[in-house]
Amino acid sequence: MVDFMSRYRLYGFGYSIPSPRRTMASTNRDLYRLTEPHLFSTPRVKVHDCREQAMKELTDQFTWETFLLSKGVRQANDSVTSLHSKARDETKDGIKKPEKLLFDVGRRGTAAGDLNWPRGMTVNPHTAEIIIADTMNHRIQIFNQFGVYKTKIGHKGLSNGCFNEPTGVGVCPDGRIVIADKKNRRIQVLGEDGRFKYSFPTIDQPFSVTVDTDFNVAIATVARSIELYRRGGKLLKRFELGGSGRSPVYIAFNDKREVVISDTKDHVIKFYNYEGELLYKFTPESTGESLACHPAGVWIHNGDIVIADNLNHTINLYSERGRVISQLAGPTDDVGAAQTVAVGPEGHLIMTEFTTNGRHCIKILRYLDCDCHKTRPGSSKRRSRPGSRNAASSLSFAGK
Repeated sequence: MVDFMSRYRLYGFGYSIPSPRRTMASTNRDLYRLTEPHLFSTPRVKVHDCREQAMKELTDQFTWETFLLSKGVRQANDSVTSLHSKARDETKDGIKKPEKLLFDVGRRGTAAGDLNWPRGMTVNPHTAEIIIADTMNHRIQIFNQFGVYKTKIGHKGLSNGCFNEPTGVGVCPDGRIVIADKKNRRIQVLGEDGRFKYSFPTIDQPFSVTVDTDFNVAIATVARSIELYRRGGKLLKRFELGGSGRSPVYIAFNDKREVVISDTKDHVIKFYNYEGELLYKFTPESTGESLACHPAGVWIHNGDIVIADNLNHTINLYSERGRVISQLAGPTDDVGAAQTVAVGPEGHLIMTEFTTNGRHCIKILRYLDCDCHKTRPGSSKRRSRPGSRNAASSLSFAGK
């Protein structure tokens, strides 16, 4: 409860401030009407009012704070409704396009093909295999390009080829698999056949990892730092991202020898050179008005940036300078809280999804024209739903 005098003192505007003001506005409302007149297209009729100005501000239903809040809420509601509204997508010939979702694979569990917090994912460009860091199952799982389970690697432990919460995975140009073994504080390198090759320690606990064409390994740590290593594990550079606390940081290389960072804490995409100098950064915008983008996984495809927005359940495509190009998938395509994202060599858009009480799965969607699904209708997609008989049979069959 605020009385009239307290309200008068809290509103220290206009004549109550002895210093001269740059504008002729006496209140914040009037100031906003002068600077943003397009928001107030219907001015109120001026009538005589003998009340004190502070009391007018207290009881006026058209104060600028309330107006802006209600306008923003309406825009956000309209944008969310638009995201969940499915429009008929047709070709130039008027033929309905098939649905984007091709395969929905996996459920939360410990069996072969099941997932438990899949925090890392990449695609082998040579074989099109999907490689998953199955974090809380302490293993690496490999699926083919259609989401069919192939094999698993490792279990919880300290020895070579064992893991303790692996959170990131990358692929070398020769096909070797690089794994961020978080709790063991090391990077492990496996051959294409899954056999252990070598490992090297890291300064901080690694979270995500990527490899460039020269076999340089870059890792983003849970301590918000970036560590660059040569092939074999020699440290090249270490630099801090700034800020306090611990938060997931996703990392990728582009074709300009730059390290691309998806900072989930600051909601910013950053570009660094190999010396740790910040070259550029941008805040990714959502595809809807008044919606904030919460970037997660990042993938570089033909110079553009694919970002998973796990707040709005969308996957968006941006230019390298942050311009929104298009929304690749959204809630109408059965996209949930997307965490990591990748584009396969055949043109599939691949994502992992998990929440505390929701699905833990892999979803494969149409993106580029691919020979394997060019002529297949939308009804041919295969889904593995948790708890369903089909899901259980497919997982048990794949694990044999």
